[in-house]
Amino acid sequence: MERLTRSVLSISIAIILCFLMTKEVSRADNQQVIRIAGDNNFPPFEYIGEAGSYTGFNIDVLNAVSIETGLKIEYVPMSWNQALSALRNGIVDAVQGMKYSRSRDVTYDFSKPYFISSQGIFVLKNNMFIHHIRDLEGRRVALQKGDIANDLLSQLERTEFVATESQEEAIQLLLNGQVDAFVGNRITGQYFIQRKNQQSLIKIVGEPINPTDYGVAVMPHNRELLSMINQGIEQIKRNGTYEKIERKWFGEYIMPSAVKLQRVLFYLQLGLAASLLIFLGVAWWNRQLKREVTKRTNEISAINVQLQEKMRQLQENLQFQQQLLDSTYSSYVTLDRAMNILMNNRKALDYLLLDQPIIGHNLTETVLSQFIPVREVALTLSDGTVHQQQECRWSPPQWQSERERVIRYSIYPIYGTSMVITGAIINFQDVTEQKEMEKKIEREDRLRSLGQLMLGIAHEIRNPLMSILTYTQLLPKKFDNAKFREFFGQQVPKEIQRLNALVGDLLEYAQPKHSQPTRFSVERLVESVLVLLKPRIKEKQLVVETELSEGVFALADPHQIKQVMINLVINAIDAMESGGVLRVRAYYEEQITVVEVEDNGYGIPDEELDRIFEPFHTSKPHGVGLGLSISYQLIKKNNGVIDVKSQRNQGTTMIIQLPRPEEGVERNASFNRY
Repeated sequence: MERLTRSVLSISIAIILCFLMTKEVSRADNQQVIRIAGDNNFPPFEYIGEAGSYTGFNIDVLNAVSIETGLKIEYVPMSWNQALSALRNGIVDAVQGMKYSRSRDVTYDFSKPYFISSQGIFVLKNNMFIHHIRDLEGRRVALQKGDIANDLLSQLERTEFVATESQEEAIQLLLNGQVDAFVGNRITGQYFIQRKNQQSLIKIVGEPINPTDYGVAVMPHNRELLSMINQGIEQIKRNGTYEKIERKWFGEYIMPSAVKLQRVLFYLQLGLAASLLIFLGVAWWNRQLKREVTKRTNEISAINVQLQEKMRQLQENLQFQQQLLDSTYSSYVTLDRAMNILMNNRKALDYLLLDQPIIGHNLTETVLSQFIPVREVALTLSDGTVHQQQECRWSPPQWQSERERVIRYSIYPIYGTSMVITGAIINFQDVTEQKEMEKKIEREDRLRSLGQLMLGIAHEIRNPLMSILTYTQLLPKKFDNAKFREFFGQQVPKEIQRLNALVGDLLEYAQPKHSQPTRFSVERLVESVLVLLKPRIKEKQLVVETELSEGVFALADPHQIKQVMINLVINAIDAMESGGVLRVRAYYEEQITVVEVEDNGYGIPDEELDRIFEPFHTSKPHGVGLGLSISYQLIKKNNGVIDVKSQRNQGTTMIIQLPRPEEGVERNASFNRY
C-alpha cells in the first residue's frame, strides 16, 4: 500500500509539473533567449553540482526573475575570467553575481543589488604575522583571475600575485605552501574549506574586506535587459521569493527546511489517500516519529562530538597561547573588566618570586599593584587609553638584599566583538641593568665630547687672543693715530665679546641649566621664534609655511626648547638661497609631540650626517660648531630625541620628539604663509 501511495503521489506531481512546464515553455518560446554567463566553480553562489547541473544562489535568483519577467535564460558556466571576456566580446548578454566597484562601473552597468559581498584574507592556521592587507606586502598572494581582489590589492608594493582559475585552486596553493595567503570571497572560501574538512588547517584573519553591492552586470548598450532584470529583482523582493532563496542558501536551511519538506510531503500523501490509508497512515506516522527521534538522537550525538572537538581545540589553543606567553622575554598578565587576572606567563611568576599562578586573583590583591598603577589600568579598561613604555621604581619587599629596581611597563586594552573592551594586557620587564648601562655609555660619551671640547677651545680662543695681543702691541706705537684708536676701541671689545659668548656656550654645553618641564603650546612658541627672526627671514626673502595645531602641547622646559628652535631656524635660514621655503610642522604621534623644521637648502653630505651633533663640528665659514651640540644636550635633558633627514641639494629636516602631556587637546591643523 505504501508503494501504491507513493506511486499515486509521484504521478500526480509529475502531471502538475508537466502542465506548468508546458505552459511556461509555450509562453517563453516567443521570447528571445538571454545568455547569462557565470563562474563554474564559485559555491554557493554558482557552481556545477555533483549531478552535473548548474546550481547556486545566483541561479535561483535569476530563475525567480525569469518567472516574474518572462525572460528566457540560457546559463553559460565557465571560469570567471572567461565570463568577463565573453561579456565584453558580446558572446553573452550578462554576467551574474558581479561585485560592484568604481573601476568596473566604467566598463559595465550594474543591476540593483540583491546581496552584499565581501572579501577575506585566508592563511594557514599557524600563520602569526598576517592580520591586515598591509601585512601582505612582500608576500606571495593567490588571487582568482578577474576577481575584485586584484583591484583591492593593486596598491601593494613588493607583493607577488599568483593568478588562478578558481578560488578552489588558490586554496590548494595555500595548503601546499606555494603562497603565503589567498584573498577572495569570504563565503566561497569558507564553503571550499568546510566541504573538504580543512577548518583545522586554514583560518580567516582580519575584518571583512570591502563589503560591497552584488548584482548582475551587462554592457552599457544593453540597458533594456538591465531594466527588465531590475523589475524582476524588485518583484521577488516584494513578494517574499528572494527572502526564501536567501534563507535556503545562507540561513537556517539545513535542518528546518528538511523537516518542513518531510511534513509537506506527509500531509500531501495523507490528503491524496486519506480515504484509503487512514489506518496505514497512523502506522506510517508512528514509524516516521521513530525515525525522527532516531535522527534527532543521532544529530544530538553528532553535536556533542562537535562540541567536544571544539572544546579540545579551545584547550589546545589556550595551551598554545600559554606556551607563546611563556616563551617571550617580557612578563605578561591579562585582566578582565573587573581587574581579575585571567592569565600570566612563567616569566612573570619567576620575576615576582611566586610559586603558584595568580590567575583568579584581583590585581589590587597581588604584588603587581605595588608598581603597576591601578589608576592607569582603570583608564585602559574604561576608555581604551594605552600606556606605553612607562617606567617606575620599585623596592621589592621580598628582596631585602636587592637595590631599587627600574620597571618598564605597558598597558593595552583587549577588544572583543564590535570593538568592546573586554579586558587589558600588562607587560613589564626589569630594565635596571639596561638603565645603568645607558648611564655608563652616556658618561663615556661625555668624556669623548670633553676631549673634543678641549681641542676646540684651544683653536677658538687662540684667534681672538692673538688679535687682542696684536692690537695691544701696536697701541704704544700708534696711540697718537686717531683712526687706530677708533679701530682699537671697536675691535678689542668685539673680540672680548666673542670670547665671552664662546665661554658661555661652553658652559651651557658642559653643564646646561636644570630642566623645568611644563605644559606649553608649541604653536605659540614657534610663532614667537618666527617673530624674533623675522628680520633675517625678510632679508633673504624667504617663504615661511607653518602647519601648527592649536591643540598641540609638549611637556618640556619652554625656554630651553625655544633656544633649540632658534638655533634650528637660524641654521635653516643660513642653508637657503634667496626665495627659499622654510616649513615648520607640529603634530601628535601617539604619546609623542613631534616638531619638524624643514628647509630646501643645500642639504648635508652623507659623510657629515653622523657628526653634526659633535661639538666644534661646523660647515659654516665663521661658525663655532656648538649650536647643535647644545641643542642635542637640551633636548636630551627634556627627555626628548632630536634627529635629522637630509639630501644633498634638496634640503634638510630637523625632527624633535618631546613628551606629550596627558591633558593635551587636539584640533584641526591650520596652514599659514608668512
